[in-house]
Parts: sequence; structure tokens; C-alpha cells
Amino acid sequence: MLIDLSIRLSDFKAFYTNQGLLPFEYFSQYFSKYYFIPIYQLNDAPWFVGICFALQMIAVFCFAIGYRTKLFQIILLVFYISIHMRNPYLLQGGDDLIRVMLLFSLFLPLNAVWAVQTKPVKYSFTIPALVFMFQVLMVYWVSALMKTSPEWHSEGTALYYAFNLDCIQWPLAKYLLQFPALLQFLTPFVYYFEIIVPILFFIPFKNNVFRIIGIGVIVVFQIGIFFTLFVGLFYLINLTALIPLLPSSFFNYFKIKENQTDWSLQTDKFTNYFVSFLLVYVLFWNTNYIPQFKYGLAKRFKSFAFATGLNQNWGMFAPNVFKEDGWLIYEAITVNNDTIDLNNNNQKAHYEKPENILKTVKNDRWRKYAEYLIMQDRAWLREPLHTYILNQNKDLKIKHLNIIYMTELTPAPGDKPIITKVNLTE
Repeated sequence: MLIDLSIRLSDFKAFYTNQGLLPFEYFSQYFSKYYFIPIYQLNDAPWFVGICFALQMIAVFCFAIGYRTKLFQIILLVFYISIHMRNPYLLQGGDDLIRVMLLFSLFLPLNAVWAVQTKPVKYSFTIPALVFMFQVLMVYWVSALMKTSPEWHSEGTALYYAFNLDCIQWPLAKYLLQFPALLQFLTPFVYYFEIIVPILFFIPFKNNVFRIIGIGVIVVFQIGIFFTLFVGLFYLINLTALIPLLPSSFFNYFKIKENQTDWSLQTDKFTNYFVSFLLVYVLFWNTNYIPQFKYGLAKRFKSFAFATGLNQNWGMFAPNVFKEDGWLIYEAITVNNDTIDLNNNNQKAHYEKPENILKTVKNDRWRKYAEYLIMQDRAWLREPLHTYILNQNKDLKIKHLNIIYMTELTPAPGDKPIITKVNLTE
């Protein structure tokens, strides 16, 4: 969470204030209103947003050392729901996972050991622990069930298309494109991995062994994502989510001893019923995204998910992989009639494909924002971006600014890509 907030802080004026890409007048006009506790929505002045970031970081620190753990965990959940709702056009699956981990671990005894202020456990946490584990592993199950396109099944081209996306392509992914037969062979492995590996965690006999195997396989899978695709903190958050799933034998092996605590077998029935209700709710929520299910969660019940942070979407390259890729050019014409690209260190504007498109992207938040920017139903995002760019470059005396998106359509294997110049400001 500290890493996540540090990345957000580097662009907090751009993403969360009245000087940025989503001032309140646009936020309130275009984004649906759900019931939640507003914090970042109270004021969009930079000084106020800066204070909110400072308070949230203090809460993370207190939670991490185990000082009034549950109190600061609740505060963090409220802060995260608020900051995610403040600008939803920056979010990816890792953000959803942070929220649901904060929520479901509320019912686990995180403050029983390794905390500044430990608290004796007064109830059995078997059901909350199982629900937490189920939610973490649901990331993979739902993602697999959403992968219904021929690319993942009959064609086996999903990895080929994913590795062709220049905006998330690391050098290893580009190298692997030289082996289309290998990628076609590996594609179904990704699908069946997401279906089968989570089952290992629920095998009733030798569960500790199977859990260690499952965690090991998922770690390898997430590291593979890290080395091939630029997905921000998604892999790191997924790896962190595995820590509570480690069996006690793992810690015993390294002789890591827990503090003495009064373990009670008394069952808190209300907690068990409530977390079971949340699990059922989450299951119904995810049916909204799975094509095989005709009936999802009714819209009138969706506000509960946004209010509690349960809203989630695990559609990683599902149901198919994007085939439209490209790069942004901030084409500025100065009073001297020079045409420069503000997105390329104010160099003379050119429209050839950069050698490395990732170098034109500051971080994963900007990459995610660009995905929404090019959507026709999010065209209204372009006006505040246009204003923001002009305000950031007042000293250049810009006469006219065009936001250009060079669209590259990923071809079928063996064909040449098609590149089209699109002016988003027209």
C-alpha cells in the first residue's frame, strides 16, 4: 500500500485535484454516484488532497506495525474506497484486490501476533480464513471463466496478441513473439492453470503440501507476468495476497515463533454468517462478467459493493485480448509555428512508431488512463486533458494543441500491422 500510494502521490495533482484531469465538475457530471464515505471527494484543492494522502500513509504505517490494527484497517478501507471512486479511470485488477483483502482480513486475527498491540483471539476464524482464501483464488477462476473467445481455445493466439501490445510489452515478450508455435502451445496452459491450480488449496488430505505447491506455481506464474508484461503493481499485490495462504508448517520450518496468545475455540456465529453472506454476494457479483451466466446481480444491489469495496472485475485479457494498440502524441504548434511533441520531451513531432513505446508512458496509472481516453464513450475525458496539458506548458506559448493517437491494429500472425492517425481533439 505504501508503494501504491507513493506512485499515486507523484501524480496527485494531475489525477485528484482541480488542476488535473478530472476536476469535480467532470467527476460529478459523468461518473455515476454510489453510496460510500467521501474523503477525497470533499475538496479537490491540492492542499486538501495532499493532507488526505498524508493521513492515508500514516494509517498504512500504523496498520503495518500493528498499532490499533483493526481501527486503522477500517480507516484504510474507507480511504481506499474513496480514492478509487475519486478517479476510477486509473484502476486495474490489483486495486480491486487491495480493497477486498482489506475487507475480508478484517475478520482475521491480524493483531494476534507480530503487532505492537497484540489482542487475544476469542473466536475460531476457520470460516473467515476460508472465505479470504476463496476470494483471493477467485481472481483466477473468474478470469478463466471469462476467457470465452476462440483466441483462448480453438485458435490459441491469446498470448500472441497479448505480447504484441506495445504499451505493456517488455523485451522478453517481444523476443517470445519469434516463436508463435510456442505461444500457441502455452496459451491453453494459462487457461487451465487458472482453473486447476486454485483447486489445490482446497484438497482435504495433505493440504499443507498442496498449498505450498499451489503457492509455488502461482509465484512462478506472477513472476512470468512481471518479466513479460507491464501491469503495474498487479503481480506484486497478487504475491502479497498469497502470504496469508501459507500453511503454519512453512513458518515452523523457518522456526518463526508466534507470540503467546489465548486461542479460543469459541465460535462467533455472527461473524461466520456475515462473511458467508459476503462470499455469496461476491459470487453473484462476478456472474455479471461471466458470459455463461444469464443472470447477474441486480443493479439495485450494486451500490452495496461500491460502498464496501467489494466491487471487482477479474477480466484479464478476457473475453478476448485487445487488438488495438498505439501511442499518444501531444502535437503542439507554437507561436513560432514549430510543431513539437509534448509527450516526447518537446522534440519535433514525428509520427513514426517509437522504438520503445513503454518509454513514452510515465507509469501504469497513465497507461490505464490512456485506455479510457481513446474510448468513444469516454470522449469527454479529452477536454480536461487538453486543458491540463496547456496549463502545464504555458511557458511554451502554444498556439494550437492536438492530442493525436496513433492507432496500431495488431495483425493476425504473419500479416503486417495497420497504423492510423487519429486526432482525439476533433
